[in-house]
Amino acid sequence: MNTDMNVIYCGSGNSSKLIDQVDQKNFIICGANNAWRLFKEFDFWIHSGDFPPESQPEKKNFKTEISFQEYGKTSERICQLLNIETKSPEHYLGYTIFFQGLHWIISELKPKRIGLLGFDHDYNPEKVKKWKEGGQPAPHNYFHSLKGDESIQERLDIFFDGMDEDSFYGHGTPDPLRLGDDHLMVKFEQLIINSKKLGVEIVNLSPVTGGINPMPKESIINFR
Repeated sequence: MNTDMNVIYCGSGNSSKLIDQVDQKNFIICGANNAWRLFKEFDFWIHSGDFPPESQPEKKNFKTEISFQEYGKTSERICQLLNIETKSPEHYLGYTIFFQGLHWIISELKPKRIGLLGFDHDYNPEKVKKWKEGGQPAPHNYFHSLKGDESIQERLDIFFDGMDEDSFYGHGTPDPLRLGDDHLMVKFEQLIINSKKLGVEIVNLSPVTGGINPMPKESIINFR
């Protein structure tokens, strides 16, 4: 799919709320995992294979769903285009929904520019510390397997009770950090190099200065 429209790709970080500052009709809007909660209607919902069913939208508010079956093929295609030899293209490009979804956008939508919101990886340090001490629990393992009537979101709220929320919808887990800060930074650096080779410019529209996201900054008001 070739398009003259640029893409805004939203994650779960608080900066995703800035999407309300733009006319969404002027962009292709992609949302990862819980980002569906931001919209009445948007274009592409990209979610991980282990995204909890109870956290999915009860009523479809997206035009097209992109699951692992779709974006799982993209990594191999991009590595072939870039002549990258690897036994595991998905891990080479970055094995999180951010990297997997972003490479799907690059490969399938082929925009000239992609703006990022909510992907600063700026997790609350207090939460990260407790999460690591607790064995890095996530919705697909610990929180899903507990017995009881609470939803996964309620269990997250209990686990992180009293701590500042770092997702626009409430408490989530800093799951991408399971790969380690240094590993994530390497994947970002690869992304910057490879996206340029593929003719796609990626900028971070978030004003957040902390976290892990070395992409060039641009004001969301100026993004075209």
